[in-house]
Amino acid sequence: MKHYILIICWLCTPALSGQEAPQWIDGAYREMAYPGSAFLTGFASEQVRAGDYPERIINRLKLDAKKELSENIRVKIQAQTSASDLSVQMGGREDIMSIYRASAVISSDAEIVGVKVDAYYDRDKNRAYAFAFAGKNEVTAYYGNQVSLYLSKVEGALETAAELAGKGAKGKARTQCEQAVRHFAMIAYAQDLLTAIDPNADDSNLQMRKCERLRNELIQTLTDLENSIYVFVECKETVEGEEVVYIADKLPALLTENDCGCNFTESEEDADYVVKVDAYLARCTDAAGGTTVFCWADATVSLYNVHTQKTLKPKIDEAKGGWTGKNYTKAGEEAFDKLAKKIAEKVIPMMKN
Repeated sequence: MKHYILIICWLCTPALSGQEAPQWIDGAYREMAYPGSAFLTGFASEQVRAGDYPERIINRLKLDAKKELSENIRVKIQAQTSASDLSVQMGGREDIMSIYRASAVISSDAEIVGVKVDAYYDRDKNRAYAFAFAGKNEVTAYYGNQVSLYLSKVEGALETAAELAGKGAKGKARTQCEQAVRHFAMIAYAQDLLTAIDPNADDSNLQMRKCERLRNELIQTLTDLENSIYVFVECKETVEGEEVVYIADKLPALLTENDCGCNFTESEEDADYVVKVDAYLARCTDAAGGTTVFCWADATVSLYNVHTQKTLKPKIDEAKGGWTGKNYTKAGEEAFDKLAKKIAEKVIPMMKN
């Protein structure tokens, strides 16, 4: 039984079978049957020495044949793509280029899709052969689709980045932009392969115009994120020990109305500046001989610059509010409203400087 199993395995191993030698081991035949105009090819052969395992040699030759096929293309890619070209494409931004280069290395190390490999071992001559080949039409169709796929991913990442930026999630928006950079590396690799295979490849496959438009959009998005000021506002307001909300509702709008040039975020981690307000109603008094009541609101304010890691504490004068009919609540609200305006007037110049 064991002898029978061994015979079956020997017969089923293509590399060791007694099959007739394939025509592709002959160079002239390969050039005729697999012309460079229609195929990518790679070939490897080696004498099998005494004591060597043919299966092991054949497996290595398969890899060598695929490597030769891939390297023939990559030499062309390297010849047509320079670091200066990539720098121009990415707006000369070193932060983008570092991410781009890392992703480009990963994509360039990937195997070309659609490669088939045949192998043969001539037992009489003790020589092993491997032949890798891929139809150019199939390869260009696949990588043309890859360009479309990753351009769609870039569009999605930029849309998400815009939504996150609008919500004040600056860090997450930046992460989406970095992901778009990685997608561009995959796009460039696919475009380079297409051009190396067919120097006359047109824009229907390469989509260079769309790629340039999205690349410019990416660079502009990153620039806008860097130039924008994101502010996180934290307010604690009390009236006779009870928490209230007056300044927190009004301060963002006041900062915007007074041309702070800033956006607001709900995450302190995404902020460029952190404004903290500790406000309270200091006192209220009745006006002599009438029904009018006056209240004073006071606050301590700090402005933290995330980038310089410095904290400024502007001096805020008390704010006075008054209301008739002995309405202490309305008088207090007016005091807090005026206090919010005083805070905005002090904080904006500090952010601009």
